[in-house]
Amino acid sequence: MTEIKQFEDLKCWQEARVLVKHIFLLATRGELAKEFTLTNQLKRASLSVMNNIAKGFSQGHKHDFIRFLDYSQSSAQEVKSQLYVVSDLEMLPAKQLAQMQKQCEKTRKLTLVLLNHLKESLPDRGNTLRDEEQPYEVPE
Repeated sequence: MTEIKQFEDLKCWQEARVLVKHIFLLATRGELAKEFTLTNQLKRASLSVMNNIAKGFSQGHKHDFIRFLDYSQSSAQEVKSQLYVVSDLEMLPAKQLAQMQKQCEKTRKLTLVLLNHLKESLPDRGNTLRDEEQPYEVPE
């Protein structure tokens, strides 16, 4: 188990941060840069992936954290779905789109691993997410 003291320690958040960076960079290229509505939604959804992990971590209760992790993984699916629009309209090279879809899936899977770990720990460990004497731990 790995000790987690802040949301920045979470692998799913780290991968979501990579996703956000790449989405923002891609949104400035090619035909996609001209599609304000689509780029705006892609950016907002990718930010939602990252920010919901951070927000959920700060809630202090596992049930809340689980809820925000679910929002996060759903937003990763939303980004992946929007990338199909980009693909269908041939706004970016297929290789870049494939890399972004892989990043969405990687981020989503890591988020789901944490979400499922938290769900499984609820009956045994109570409702408190973390306390100062006992650091929060996640599976590696």
